[in-house]
Amino acid sequence: MKALAAGAMLMMAVPGVVSCEDMGVTPDVSVSEKSVSCEAGYRTVSVKASGKWLLSLYYMDGAEPWASLTSTSGRGSKSGIILTYGENPSEDSRSLRIILTTSDHDYAVTFTQQGQSSTDLPAADPKWLELPKLEQDEICRFYSHDMTVAGKRIRNYSFLWDRENLVAHWVAYPLNAGLIGDGKRTDDWGYDPEVPKEDQPVLFNGFSGGYSRGHQLPSADRYAGGSNPSTFYFTNMTPQLQSLNSPAWAGLEEKVRGWSKTADTLYVVTGCVIEGSTKKAYDNDGKAVTVPVGYFKALLWYNSHSTYSSRYMGAAFYVEHRSYGSITAEESMSIDDLEEKTGIDFFVNLPARIGSAAEAAAVEAQDPKDYSSLWGLN
Repeated sequence: MKALAAGAMLMMAVPGVVSCEDMGVTPDVSVSEKSVSCEAGYRTVSVKASGKWLLSLYYMDGAEPWASLTSTSGRGSKSGIILTYGENPSEDSRSLRIILTTSDHDYAVTFTQQGQSSTDLPAADPKWLELPKLEQDEICRFYSHDMTVAGKRIRNYSFLWDRENLVAHWVAYPLNAGLIGDGKRTDDWGYDPEVPKEDQPVLFNGFSGGYSRGHQLPSADRYAGGSNPSTFYFTNMTPQLQSLNSPAWAGLEEKVRGWSKTADTLYVVTGCVIEGSTKKAYDNDGKAVTVPVGYFKALLWYNSHSTYSSRYMGAAFYVEHRSYGSITAEESMSIDDLEEKTGIDFFVNLPARIGSAAEAAAVEAQDPKDYSSLWGLN
């Protein structure tokens, strides 16, 4: 009730507000992650509206202010508003409400910061087919990004971020012609707005030590809906030898895009292996970043009109972190073999989606070299 009262007072302070409802837009306010750890950080807030609006923060249980917004008023829909919050020193969680006030109503979303004693971690949507088995702890955290295509808000990509080694163990994403879209490379290098800055490398000027900024989600995989800048977040980079990055790895990425255009959707997991690494690269502030010993791609091809043994077809690739002229059939393998090599359980939602554990197991056991008409490996 206090939150609604606070919002009502703010609403009275908005002169000449145009009713969003009257203009056919349903107002809404959202935050990129509703529950976060006890550490200081920031998240993005989005407003959907067509008239004037105000944003305010209401702290539950009468707590002292512990967060702030970069924008508290505007007109029309707006994204990229930053909610910044301090560390929660308490053992208990704390919550606030982000209140959107228009001419007629208040709209609110609750944001919770866990306490020092909490073991709760952000959860992945269990229905996303591209996701591996999610294993989080205080070092490795799950994050995801959205994008807007044809006016619809959809998932962009997800990743498991290692705040000590400063690389993502894997990046998972759906891929098809519509998600790729049309456009050009932005080179818009920057911090990931979902991850605390102190947990990211600073890579405006690249890595030191002779390594390139190697994308895990390729820039050319995301032009739709203005999504390309998200591929240049520092969390999407690993220190990669340029002699692997191009032409070999880039050539594999191009093949993956081609395969996606023959599918309804190609589900992709790109990742790196750091176990056993003894090498470090350094960011622009001198922070050490672990250099991977290898890279991989796990692919799940889906076509509702498939002429193959299943609507779902599987393939995987693993390369050592060294120079390659090209990536060929020699580096390909089954998803099962990649799981054994990396210790990651890929496509854990496939049995439920496909409706048969046995059929899902058969897909993950496929050797892509046996399906040359699809994968075209040599």
